[in-house]
Amino acid sequence: MAKKNIEYTARVVFLHGFTQSASAFYAKTSALRKKLASLKLKAVYLNAPIQLTPAQLPTTDSLSRFGAVGGDDDLVKYRAWWIKNPDNTYEIDSAIESVKKYMDENAILNEESGEYEKQDEEDTKLPIKGLIGFSQGACFAGAMVHKFEELFGAPLDFAVLYSGFRIDTSLMPEIKKYYTEDDGESTKARLLHVVGELDTVVGEDRAYTFYESSKKNSDLLKHPGGHFVPNSKLLVDQVVNWIQQEEKKAEEKKDDSVDDILAMMDKVGV
Repeated sequence: MAKKNIEYTARVVFLHGFTQSASAFYAKTSALRKKLASLKLKAVYLNAPIQLTPAQLPTTDSLSRFGAVGGDDDLVKYRAWWIKNPDNTYEIDSAIESVKKYMDENAILNEESGEYEKQDEEDTKLPIKGLIGFSQGACFAGAMVHKFEELFGAPLDFAVLYSGFRIDTSLMPEIKKYYTEDDGESTKARLLHVVGELDTVVGEDRAYTFYESSKKNSDLLKHPGGHFVPNSKLLVDQVVNWIQQEEKKAEEKKDDSVDDILAMMDKVGV
């Protein structure tokens, strides 16, 4: 049977976790990706800009906790959005640049060659509706949401943050500008925080702190697992149903805005 071509209407950008890669995250989110495709949303997986060296890698046991597996041959696949300095600070500029490269030039970092490669030009016709991140990728997504349009020149409807956490801005005050000070009320995109009750890597305390700091614009979904993206039908359906509802709300807002403009034009006799 010939594979059915999907007429996608929008894109969703996936951001992998620390010590993962685009291909690893692609494999771990198959059920979610297929469900999004049923909504005509195309999943796009970006690679983080930093290739980890052996000295930067956690132990083998820790790699499994971070959701990464593999041996020496897979070293090139271990990537990070940022690396901590000895004083626990880091910069996110190169991570933002990698997203900007995709937004502006439709280019994604190839995890084998380390070079940016152009993607299908047809994709540029599809608006980016949301972000889906895991662990460090969720932290990064959460830091971009409030200023997404300012950073990349395009609006954003939603972000799903699996095992996400907020950057410690007390150590890096220059990053404070990426977050709101009104519990997320002024952020246009909606957030869904997906928290594993047995997550010992991020921990419920850090996950809930992030949720609390954005609670006026967020929903919370808990699952009984640990540090991973749950692939069960129940959890995938809950996430995708939330996305579907948020997309419906976003479309209704756009329709209301058009109606308001038409009413205003009518009043002034245009």
